[in-house]
Order: sequence, then C-alpha cells, then structure tokens
Amino acid sequence: MRLSEEHVVRTLRPRRVLRPGNRVFTNFSFDSRLIEEGGLFFALRGRRDGHLFVEDALDRGASAAVVERAVGDFPQFVVDDSLKALGELASSTLGSEERVGITGSAGKTTTKILTHSLLAREFPVETSPGNWNNLVGVPTFLLNRQGAEFLVVEMGISIPGEMEALVNIARPTTAVITRIYPVHTETLGGPENIAREKGKILSSARRAAFNLDDPHQVSLLKDFGGEIRTFSRSREADIFLRGWRRINLGELAVDVDYLGEELSLRFPFWNPVFLENLLAALAVASFFLRRKPALEGVEPLEGRGKVHRTGDLWVIDESYNSNPSAALLSLMSLASLDGRKVAVLADMLELDQPEEEHREFGKKISMLPIDVFVFVGPMMKFAFEEASRKREGVYWVESPEEVSGVLRRLLKGKEVLFFKGSHGTGLWREVRKWT
Repeated sequence: MRLSEEHVVRTLRPRRVLRPGNRVFTNFSFDSRLIEEGGLFFALRGRRDGHLFVEDALDRGASAAVVERAVGDFPQFVVDDSLKALGELASSTLGSEERVGITGSAGKTTTKILTHSLLAREFPVETSPGNWNNLVGVPTFLLNRQGAEFLVVEMGISIPGEMEALVNIARPTTAVITRIYPVHTETLGGPENIAREKGKILSSARRAAFNLDDPHQVSLLKDFGGEIRTFSRSREADIFLRGWRRINLGELAVDVDYLGEELSLRFPFWNPVFLENLLAALAVASFFLRRKPALEGVEPLEGRGKVHRTGDLWVIDESYNSNPSAALLSLMSLASLDGRKVAVLADMLELDQPEEEHREFGKKISMLPIDVFVFVGPMMKFAFEEASRKREGVYWVESPEEVSGVLRRLLKGKEVLFFKGSHGTGLWREVRKWT
C-alpha cells in the first residue's frame, strides 16, 4: 500500500502538520521496531505510550508520525486520537476487493487459515496475521496489504462497541460467526449479549454464513437480508458433515455434503471439534469457488491444536486460549484417544464468575477417562478442589513454572500430553519445553 501525504492529510484532517512535504508512505506501524524506510508511525496510547518511541521510529526509517501531541521537531500529523486516525486511514483505502470478516467466541483463527487455504487455490488472498484481530491489528493489516483480490480478516472483541468500530474500519462484504460461547463475560455479559455484539459484523455484509448448530445464530439468520449459506455438524444444511474417522493422532478423514455434492478431505487437525471451523470455511468459500474445494498446505498454528511428537510422547498444544465450553469439548476429544492421557489445564481468564465457573468445570471433567489432570493457577485451584473430591490422579500447582517439575515425575514415557489455558497465563512457555 502506497499513500501520499496529501491523502493522509485529506483523510485525517490533523489539527497541525509539522514539517509538511510531498512524502509517499509505503508501510505503516504502531511498533517502532517494525517500521521500515518510508513508513508512517502511529503513536498509540496503551500500556506503553507510543509517543515515547516516535524518535526511535524515525531513526529506523519512518518518514513521519501520527501523534496526539507534538514530539520534537519531526514530520508529524497531530490529531485528537491516534487510534481513531489509524482506523480512519485504513478504511479510506478500501476498494472493490472482497473482504471476508470472521468472528466468534472460538475458532476464529483456525477458520481464517482454512478459508485462506480454500480461496487461495483460485484467487490472490491476503490474511490478517497472527492475532491482529482488534482495533489496532485490523487497520494495520489493511494499510500494509499488497492489493489482493480477497482479504480474510479476523475480528475479535472483548467489550461492547468494538465490533461496530471494527466494521466501520474493515466493512466486511462477507461474514461468518463461528460459534457463540460465554467468553469475555466479564465485559460482554451473557451469550445473548455476546451474540448481539458479534452479530454487528453482518451490518455491512452482502453475504453471510451461519452455524445452524448454534442457537444464538438462528435469530441473526432470520434478520439477515443478504445471500446466505448454512453449515452444520448435526443436520442438513448447505454444507454439512456426513462423517469422519481418525487417520492418526494428527489427521482426520472427513466426508462432507458440499452444496449437494460429496466431498472427501484429509483434515490435518487432531480434534474433531475443529471440523466446525472447516465447515464454516467451506460455507464462506462456497460463495466464490468455481471448482470443488481442496485443502493444500494448511496446518494448525502453535497454541491452536498443533500436534508435536517426540519419541513416544505426543504433545497437543492448545495453550493460546481457553474457556469452559471449548475446554470441555477438547477434553472430551482427548478422552476418546487411545493410550495414557495427561491434561495440563491453566486458568481461564475474563470470566464473569471465575470461581463458580472453574468449580463447575472441575465437576464436569472429573469423570472423563483421562488418567491425570494437572491444574495450574489460582482459579484452577477451585476446579482441582471439585475434581479431587471425585477421583484420583489430580494435581495442582500455583504457576506454569512449576508444571515441568510435576510432569517429569508423572510421565511414564508413552502418553498424550495435552495443554490448554488462556494465553495470559503464560502456559505456552511451558509447552515449548516439551515440543
């Protein structure tokens, strides 16, 4: 993306322009370490004040900065709100490309990479990287795109109003909601409120895919006036699951009814829970594909179902995120595997009633045929207390740093070792020791 200084000034209408010129900006960043020659740096307020890094960004090659207060004698555009300016500038660059917006309480990133894989066989596609799914990441991705025909954009929210703001920036033309779970209940409230907030992704869309297995999406479907695709694991829909079987621990053979045609795929994911994300991606792709879909070169990301094997030890890494509903489903899948199974479970963050929800979680999983549970963190102590009343083979440690010591005593050499926890717990650091 190349933007002239004239375009930036016309779009942002800054209160003040320091050292104006005829510059052309070729990259855009809020992180001074990532800025390149000819870049435009956005000084954002957050845990660290971006204004402290303006000089560093310019030393690294930035041509100018967007700031809320002038910093030194550098080329700068002084605005009221740098974050709002980032979104406005990104939105001003949108054109005729197809923009696929993906949201949901779980499975967004997996659905994103699957959608990219399906579309990329026929079209130039760009996808928002990593966890760039918020009011900072989404516009930064849009500004740095190369001009592909399709953009696949993950859109995550944690407070009311965020989805509306994201839609104003990205204006998705096609939308899909993977699944509504009680996640971020501390700020978003119950499932009905979550569905209402996430459903705002539909406001700009001409096409949308709906999960018929999610009761919260039924009313959203009825109110949507554009072109619709439906998908389901358990009933007939435009795209629905006919069956699956396990090829090995890290791969499934899947049969799908795809718009009335039989479709067989090798699915390189360990957990059949992720089949819902495959169906969502197929539903989105079905709006555009001219030939039968196929998966090529796709694999799980670290922390989101990646499977590692070291000798006789299989390690399943779901350490990026966790909530009670998704964790229970993953543990049920783990319980169905052969062999000895050890589950390491760290705190689930951003819950409305964390103690009660962790206790209930401990009760639910206590009867699963999993050999060992290692609970990690202050909230998981409540789950440990409930589970330990009903079974043996349960342990608790206060912090992730203690996990490896416990595992070295418990592992016997031929196990499936499963990790799941919210990213903020840092459990992912321990996973690296075992992969």
